[in-house]
Amino acid sequence: MPNEPAADSDQSNPANRDLDQRSSASADASTKAKPTVRRRILRTSALLAVIYVMVCLGLVVMETRLLFPGAYFDTGILMDPNRFTPDRPTPGVVETMTYPAVDGADLEGRLLIRDSADDVILFLHGNGIHADEMDDWTRRLSDSWNATVLTAEYRGFQGDGFTPSETSTIEDAVSAIDALSDTTGTPVSEIIVYGRSLGGGIACGLVAALHDRGESIDALLLDRTFDSAASVGADRFFFLPVRWLMKNQYDSVQALQNYDGVLVQIHGSPDRIVPRKNGRALYDSLTLQHSDWIELPDMFHNDRLPTRVLDQSGRKLKALREQAFPENKSPASDSVEAPTAASSSAE
Repeated sequence: MPNEPAADSDQSNPANRDLDQRSSASADASTKAKPTVRRRILRTSALLAVIYVMVCLGLVVMETRLLFPGAYFDTGILMDPNRFTPDRPTPGVVETMTYPAVDGADLEGRLLIRDSADDVILFLHGNGIHADEMDDWTRRLSDSWNATVLTAEYRGFQGDGFTPSETSTIEDAVSAIDALSDTTGTPVSEIIVYGRSLGGGIACGLVAALHDRGESIDALLLDRTFDSAASVGADRFFFLPVRWLMKNQYDSVQALQNYDGVLVQIHGSPDRIVPRKNGRALYDSLTLQHSDWIELPDMFHNDRLPTRVLDQSGRKLKALREQAFPENKSPASDSVEAPTAASSSAE
């Protein structure tokens, strides 16, 4: 009887069959694991992308609160019995001066009329305070520079429910300088504009707005001011496309491109809110014949400006103005030594 062919050893051995099944299962598990890892990576990437987009949208939504925090602070009603009236001013007293905004709303700045003043100053404050909280500063500035001073206010900072913007704050600065000119009889060009922090960006926007209507100012002081708010924000939020998202960019470099008056700029070396590099970038972008840079090695952004520096900056600005516009010589300029246009440090 012929021999039958031997059965396949794999089929005849149960142990081998079990091994094959385990190997096959392991291979199947391996092939299934790879797509699972890929799916996890894709899901994680998609989640991160959604979070990133939400953060970007949140920045857009919160921009006004981040840029104009003072407009959202609780403001007390100023119980001020002294309200300025042009026919009966009170020299030496800070009074509330009401003047119209472009939309007809009332703006309430704080005005100090000074007898025998050498100058008239429009002061534009920063984003975290209100004009009626700055009476001590208004007096200091008036005393130091022997000047009549209006500390202007912006819509939205008066508890009026208005949402401020770059456009509205610059419009309000224009309204303030026009009202100050009418009240004091001083030409707009002869009013000194002093802007601090965001108020410096508004001051630069004011210069551009006046240029657009064929006017200019002779003298500008910028205190802790930036090249642009977008540049500061882009450095702080380096992981976000701030320059694309930010509506209120306050491009001071662009705003001053046609400015040909005099400039004094003050900045603190350790400033972290508006870093020195942003202030210096603005100063270096200008090609003014009469300008000066004052740098304080120990002044942070919210520190009080030392009186000696306030006095020094006033003397320098007036001396530079005398050099640039000798025909508009102020009464105080006879006793002022003219500085050079080179950079200097505060003494």
